[in-house]
Amino acid sequence: MNIYKSLFELSKSIRIQNLFQAAKDLHNVRLFSNDCNFSRLQESFLSYLYTIESINKDIIIDSISKKVLDDELYFDSYLLWRRENKYKKDEDKPTKKRDLSLVAGKTIKFPAKEK
Repeated sequence: MNIYKSLFELSKSIRIQNLFQAAKDLHNVRLFSNDCNFSRLQESFLSYLYTIESINKDIIIDSISKKVLDDELYFDSYLLWRRENKYKKDEDKPTKKRDLSLVAGKTIKFPAKEK
């Protein structure tokens, strides 16, 4: 049995993600009995937890597919793509002109209503 695959599956669970979030927010909630000198296995588990948390945010904010978490191949492929493409400079992206902009002022002008 591959221990890293088990860590990956464990770190994806909602229960563990909630515990991880609680451990970050509350000082009395701990993931491990030790506070320092983490083992290689603990470090790998923490790495999975942070990465899966980041991917969950991408699923919500960037509307990526949930299938990214279905398989380690999809998971690794997405991370590779994200590292190479997602954070490119905004210069590469086409600029969008918005229809509405906010300007500070004392009055509000509404467009004329069409009949």
